[in-house]
Amino acid sequence: MFLIKLNDADGDGIPFYKELELNKELEERGYSERFNPKENDMYGDYDGDGVPNSVELFIGKDPAKPDVLGIKLTVAVGFNANQTYLTQLIKGFQRASQVVYDYTDGYAMITEISIKNNVQVGSEEWESYMVRVKPESNDTLLTYHGFWYWKWVKNLPGKEGGYVLLFREFGDKTPDEYYRGIAHELGHFVFGIGDEYITHTCRYIIESREWECISYDNMTAELSKRDINFIQLPTIMNKAEKFSELSIPHNYQWFNQQLYELQNTLIQIYTDYGWDVNSWENFTTAHWEIKFQINSQGVTHTSAWEMVFDILSKDYLVSFNGVQNINAGLELDLDFNNTRDERLPFDYIPRTGPYTGVGYYLRVLYQEGSQ
Repeated sequence: MFLIKLNDADGDGIPFYKELELNKELEERGYSERFNPKENDMYGDYDGDGVPNSVELFIGKDPAKPDVLGIKLTVAVGFNANQTYLTQLIKGFQRASQVVYDYTDGYAMITEISIKNNVQVGSEEWESYMVRVKPESNDTLLTYHGFWYWKWVKNLPGKEGGYVLLFREFGDKTPDEYYRGIAHELGHFVFGIGDEYITHTCRYIIESREWECISYDNMTAELSKRDINFIQLPTIMNKAEKFSELSIPHNYQWFNQQLYELQNTLIQIYTDYGWDVNSWENFTTAHWEIKFQINSQGVTHTSAWEMVFDILSKDYLVSFNGVQNINAGLELDLDFNNTRDERLPFDYIPRTGPYTGVGYYLRVLYQEGSQ
């Protein structure tokens, strides 16, 4: 039997030789902070990407290189939740973090949630949280103002108007079971991605005072009545309970071609239902019609992955939905050629996974409130 002992005098799990290597890399990249072999560096974040040094090492990232976005959220629970429910809520965010890590191919994760229990719904305190959990059950999770996570990060005026609204139960599911829905909403809130389960064609129903949009489930059903098979996008922004990937350019090539080929049939179907439609372009996804700016240039008609790439990459400033010049500052290498990608690689195909258990590294801060 052999006992291998690391030279780790400060007990932070980072060997002495590794700290020296990382310091050299930090110096080359122009960072001012350094690993100290005599002090615990586990909880530092010397590359400033929001993920602690020790976590980056554990999941195979580089603590001296900005290569993963750490998302930090504040959560208000609008009722006096018991310990069982709070455990379910935390587990839901742990699992959601793993889904986010999956759909960004390892370039984003939830690193911290700060939870306060028993906050009065509608109070000024309630409105000071990014994520708000209402006491009732609901069939829909909601995001008010996509991309406004960055307003909170930058502490901009009016940030309280943008938030993710969760419920005690989503249908009959508790948060540890509807975690994919949480990851879907973070696609809106953090990355500004639009929905891919509905078209951008909507109308206001006066009687119910609600907006109605043409959904792809409805379209699938209507086409099925005519013995026509319709294929929906296999993405988390379409069906979170089934898929865990983001759309890529290739997805929209075949999907929009399908709409074009079905144009006449779709126009006839929805005109008969009173919709004002006259082109296949009326049936493209809500996300496809999103308009944002990259380095002050207007952009539209992109896949979700293209938008995420631009937000994460250090090469671009992204403006969307009233939030200006956001840059997560990461160095991306999606094709693993040891060269930083300046654009999403041509014909990029997301990987299945990575499944590294990143949710277990979620830091939880807890406060008990009183209504």
